[in-house]
Amino acid sequence: MSTHYVEGSRVVNGSSEFINDIPNPSGTLFMAIYRSNLPHGVIKKVDVSEVFNHGGIAYTNQELLKVIKNPFPLGVDLPIKYYAVAKDKVRFVGEPIAIVLARDLYKAVDLLDYVNVEVDPLPAVTSVREALDKKALVHEELGSNIAVNRKMSYGDMVRAFSESPVVIKNEFKVTKHSALPLEGYGVLAYKTDTLNIVANFQGPMLEAYFISRALGISLNWIKLSTPRDIGGSFGVKYSLYPYMTIAAAASILSNHPVRWIESRTESFLYSSSSGDREGYVEIASDKEGKIKGIRYAFFEDVGAYPRPPEPGALFRVHGNLNGAYDVRNIEVNHTVVLTNKSPTGLNRAYGAPQFYFALETTIDKLAEELGISPIEIRKRNVITEFNKRINSDYFYETPTGGLYPRQDYIRVLKLLEEEYSKIKREPLTGIGVSLFLEPSGTNLGYVDLALEGSKRRHKHSASGDYIIMSLNFDGSISVFINGTNEGLGHETVTAEVVAKEFGIDVSRVKVENRVDTSLPWTIASGSYSSRFAPIVITGVLKACNELKDKLSDVAKRFLETEEVYYENGKFYAKKDSTKSVDLKTLASAFHWDPYSNPGSLSVVSFYNSPYLAPPEGDKINSSLGYSIQAHLAVVRIDPITYDVKVEKYIIIHDVGRILKRELLESQMYGSLLHGIAMSLYERLAYDENGNPLITTFDAYETPTFSEMLHTEVDIHHFESDINYIPSKALGSGEGPIMGVPATIANAVSDAIGKRITQIPITPEIIMGLIEDGVK
Repeated sequence: MSTHYVEGSRVVNGSSEFINDIPNPSGTLFMAIYRSNLPHGVIKKVDVSEVFNHGGIAYTNQELLKVIKNPFPLGVDLPIKYYAVAKDKVRFVGEPIAIVLARDLYKAVDLLDYVNVEVDPLPAVTSVREALDKKALVHEELGSNIAVNRKMSYGDMVRAFSESPVVIKNEFKVTKHSALPLEGYGVLAYKTDTLNIVANFQGPMLEAYFISRALGISLNWIKLSTPRDIGGSFGVKYSLYPYMTIAAAASILSNHPVRWIESRTESFLYSSSSGDREGYVEIASDKEGKIKGIRYAFFEDVGAYPRPPEPGALFRVHGNLNGAYDVRNIEVNHTVVLTNKSPTGLNRAYGAPQFYFALETTIDKLAEELGISPIEIRKRNVITEFNKRINSDYFYETPTGGLYPRQDYIRVLKLLEEEYSKIKREPLTGIGVSLFLEPSGTNLGYVDLALEGSKRRHKHSASGDYIIMSLNFDGSISVFINGTNEGLGHETVTAEVVAKEFGIDVSRVKVENRVDTSLPWTIASGSYSSRFAPIVITGVLKACNELKDKLSDVAKRFLETEEVYYENGKFYAKKDSTKSVDLKTLASAFHWDPYSNPGSLSVVSFYNSPYLAPPEGDKINSSLGYSIQAHLAVVRIDPITYDVKVEKYIIIHDVGRILKRELLESQMYGSLLHGIAMSLYERLAYDENGNPLITTFDAYETPTFSEMLHTEVDIHHFESDINYIPSKALGSGEGPIMGVPATIANAVSDAIGKRITQIPITPEIIMGLIEDGVK
C-alpha cells in the first residue's frame, strides 16, 4: 500500500479519536438500560424506587415519555407508534423500559437489579408464517401483522408466462444477520444552550430529523456530531437514533451529561440487523434458455417495528430487478410482516445479498432444467445493447426505471468463462458463479415505492451532498465533508483528488470527514450505499472548480489582467504567462488587502445528480451507478464433518475509474469475508417463543482467520468510461457481499448435486441433503 493513508496513520500513531476518547463533561452520569426479557406482553408495573435507595438515579418509561413526546416518523402510512422506549406493551426481547444513571458504568449496570417490572406475557409471533396466520397481533391497532403488501408489474407478464414452454420456481430463505462492527454503539448527550449529542452513528442522514421530532425540539437547537473516527458501521450504526434519543431525554431529566456505551451482548441482541427473508422466484423461458419473464414473491420480517429506513431493504434494488439480464417482463410482490423480534435496519449492501441470492440461484436452477452450463445460461441472457441516449451517454433502461451505464458485460463474462474452464473437478468439489449489477449512490426516493402512488404526499429524490472547501492564509486547503469515517479511507482519497486538481502536494490538503450538524448537510449526507465515489467525490470536484472560479477573480485583480488560467498551483495571465501568482501569495493578498483584492477564498458547494429523480408511478432509477460484477467460487465439502471450505474465490468487475486501488481492494476483501460469514456461518436465531439465542461471537459462529487460510482470492479490475458522473467512478465496496451468498450456494449445490435454497449453509443442511439423496 502507498504510504499516504491518513486514517491508517492516525491508528498507527495513536491519534485516532473514537467515541470513548471524547472527554466526559463535568458531572457526567453513565446510563444502563433496563430491557424487556419477554418478546411480547403488557406492561403492568415499572418501579425504580429501590434504585434511588441504593445511590442511583432512574427513570421509568412513562417518565422518559414526558420528554420523548412523539413517536418517530415512519416510512409507511400505518397506525403504529414507534417510540424510543416501550409505552404500554413490550414487543421484543430487549425493548427499553427504564434507565438507570450512576457515576460509574458498572454501578449503573449493577443497579438494574433494583428495577422492578411486571409484564403480563402474550403469545409471540416469531416467523413470517405465524405473522401471516395472525398467531397474535404485534400491533393490535393495525389489525394484522402485514405492514406492506405491494404488487408491481412491468411488461406483459401474462403473455411471458403463458407462451413460455419452460417455467421454473425456486424457493429460498435468508436468515436474520448483522455485520456487527468491531466498535459497538456509543452516545454522549449534554445540554448547553443547545442539546448536544455526540455519537458514533452513521449519518447525518435523517438522524437529526428523527430526534427532533421525537423530542419536540427544533433542529436548530440540536447539534449532532461524531468523533473523528468510527470503529466500523456497515449500516448498523444508522439505527443508533433511538438510543441517542433516550440518552438525550435522560440528560434533560437529570440535568447531567449522560454517556451510554453498548455492551457486546446488547449489540448481538438489540442493535440492528437485516431481516429474515423468504419467498420464491419464478422464471419463464424458451427451450433455448432465453428468459421471457421473472416473477418475485418476497416476504420480509422487519421485526417489531418498521423502523426507518425500513421497509427499504426490499426497494433499494428496485431499479435493477432484472439483474444483468435483458428481461423486459417483471413482476414483484413485496410483503412486509411484523414479528416479536428486534427491529431491522441497514446492514452491509442493504437488501442486495438477499435479492441476488434469490435471483442467481434461480438462474442456475434454470440452467439445470435445460441441461446447459451456468455460464451458457448467462451468456444467452446478458445485456449487450445500451440504446437509451441521454445527452452524449448511452444506457440500458430497465423495465423498473434503472439506468445502467454502457459497459462491456461480455468482456467480464468472457473472463469468467475462461476462469471457469480452468477449474479441475474433483469429488465433493463444486464450482459456482454469479453475474449481477452492483448499485451505488442511492436515490432515497426508492423508499416511496412502499406506498401506492396515490398515497405519496410529496416527491422524494434526495441523493446529493455539501462540500465545504477553503483556501487558507498559507496556501493550504481545508475540506469538510458532513459524513462519517468508518475506516474506509475517504479522507485519504479526497485529499489526493483535491491535491491533483490544484496541482499541490497532498500534505497541503487537510480533510475532515465527520458529522457536525451546525454546518451544512442534507438528509442524504453520510457514508452509505457506496455513494462516496460517484456522489461525494463528484461534489469535491465541483467544489474545486467553484473555488478556482472564485480565486480566479481575485487573481485577475492581483495580476491586473482580464483573463487567467490555472496550472500546477499558480494562476497565470492568459496573455502574458510570465505574470503569475501562487496560492499562498494570492491568499495572503486577500487577507492583508481585501480592499484591493475583494472576493472569497471559501465555497460551500452542493452536488445532486440530474439522473436521480422521484419515482414516476412504480418506476425509479434507484441508484446513480450500476457496475457489472461476476463471481466464481470453488468449494470443497468435508466428507466427515460436512463443513464447506472455500478454496478459491474470483471477483471480476468494472467500476469505471478506480480512485485508489489499494483501498478499493481492501474494501473488497472485507466485503468478501462478510459474504462468506453470512453464507456459511452467521445467523441471529430465535427459539419458538421469540427468545434470542445468540449472545456471543462463538454462538454466532463468526469465522476466524483459520477459516480463510489457504483460500486463494483473485480480483480482476476493468475500467470503463463513465462520463455521466463527473468523478467517472462507480461505487464498489458492497459488491462482493452482494454476490457471495448466491455464488457459494451454487458451488455447494454443484458439489452435492442438490440445490441449496437457504443460508447460512450449515453442515446440518448439507448432511440432510446428502443423506436424503442416498435414501
